[in-house]
Amino acid sequence: MSNFNRFIRVFILVALSSGFGIFGMNFYENYSYSKNLNIFLEDASVVSSLHKQSSQEFGTLLNFDEINREQFEKTLNKIVDNAQEAYNLTSKIDKSFSSKEKDLLEIAVSSWLRGLEKFQVSMIDLVDSKYSQEIEQSIADSIVDLSIGDKAYKDFIFLLSEKAEEDNIFLPELYNIEYTELESSSFRFAEIIVERAKQGSTGLFLRKDLAITGIDFIPKPITLTDEGHNVLLDEPVAIQIVIANEGNVEEFEVIILILVSDGNGESIYEKRAKINSIKSLESRSYFTDPIDIEAGVLHEWFIKIEEIENEEELDDNIFTITGFIPPQG
Repeated sequence: MSNFNRFIRVFILVALSSGFGIFGMNFYENYSYSKNLNIFLEDASVVSSLHKQSSQEFGTLLNFDEINREQFEKTLNKIVDNAQEAYNLTSKIDKSFSSKEKDLLEIAVSSWLRGLEKFQVSMIDLVDSKYSQEIEQSIADSIVDLSIGDKAYKDFIFLLSEKAEEDNIFLPELYNIEYTELESSSFRFAEIIVERAKQGSTGLFLRKDLAITGIDFIPKPITLTDEGHNVLLDEPVAIQIVIANEGNVEEFEVIILILVSDGNGESIYEKRAKINSIKSLESRSYFTDPIDIEAGVLHEWFIKIEEIENEEELDDNIFTITGFIPPQG
């Protein structure tokens, strides 16, 4: 009888130990899951906040007539930085924590980042370069990626809301986010952007491209030395300066500065003149007064143009040319 009682006591102890072990394991698993879920929800809230702000700012980028190049690049850089921060945040989520909601959020965040980076590169190429089918295709691809992110995030919100209702989980504030519309509209969206780029002459697609494209001596030089100096006739010499506007906006009040110096660096001629306007894709010539220069002395003509209205620095706005009249006898 005593052996039977001992057996019962051992059996009860084993059963209790197993029960407590199973309970403890379940408790630990539930605790770990709840802890990881709370951390995930906190990260998801930050991600949602970052992309909510970015998606709103993304909409302002598409108003090309109201935004200039500096504002466009600054805003787009900030949007991409936010997307990168959100991606870094989700990539650090505990790998042991797995759920459909987590998978969907990761798809959304990675798709948004990929789409925004493509859009950034494509739009800068479009502003700086001539239209190409590759640029239009790249813009369309970026919209596809953004739309995939939008759909994945929408599904993430739906599943998480269902789970919260079933399990009585308190959710942080998660925003509705949409960068673009349906994927099927991506190519039409790209076509619209490219078409506006071709026609645009204000805002983002305003291109200022005013430059000195040529200078000729009058009368024509005899020859050119190996050093690149013009050998001139023994006559009063003038120059013709060609200024071209290869941008898409008319330039007003272009100032041209001309300085002629001798071999000692002393100025022998100075001129400041204004050209009233140069229309887009047109050029204008300016002729200086003929001047006498000393024979046997190398002279330098220094020419500079300035766009006065906006006081902007111009590319290719400085030009120099040298020449001399051979010494007599």
